[in-house]
Amino acid sequence: MESAPSHRERLVPSWWLPLVLLLIVPASLLVFLPVGIEIGIGVAAALYAVIMLALWLGAPVIELRDGVLRAGRARIGVEHLGTADALEGVEARTAMRSGWDPAAHHVISPWIKSLVRVPVADEADPTPTWVVSTRRPQALAAAITAAQRTAERSA
Repeated sequence: MESAPSHRERLVPSWWLPLVLLLIVPASLLVFLPVGIEIGIGVAAALYAVIMLALWLGAPVIELRDGVLRAGRARIGVEHLGTADALEGVEARTAMRSGWDPAAHHVISPWIKSLVRVPVADEADPTPTWVVSTRRPQALAAAITAAQRTAERSA
C-alpha cells in the first residue's frame, strides 16, 4: 500500500534572529540593575525566554497530510487546488511586491524568502490563490502534485 505524500515545516525564525534578540539582555540589565543584580538577570533571562517562546509558538505550520494542505489555521483539500508553483529568488520577490493579490490566502514569514503559490480550482471558493512561505518550495510543490495524483486515483 502506498503511503500518502506529506510535508511539514514550522516557519520559525532564521538562526540569526535569536542572536540579534540577545541584545534584549543588556538592554533590560541596564534598566533593572539599579534595582538589584539578581532581579536584572532574572528579568533579562525571562524576557528573552518569553520572546523566543512567542516566536516559536506563533510560527505557522505548513503541513500536507492525508490530502489536506494546512497553512496556519486554514486548510484545503488538494482536490480543490491547481498546479503548485515553487517561487524562489526574483519570482518570490515579485509575487510579494507587485504580484500581491489581496484576495489570496497568504501565510507569509518575513524571514523566509521562498514561496509556493497554488491557484484554487474550486469556483465556489472566493479565494483565488494560496501563497505560502516555505524553506523547501520544490519539495512542497512536489508533495502537493503527488497528493493530487493520489486523490485522483482514489476517486
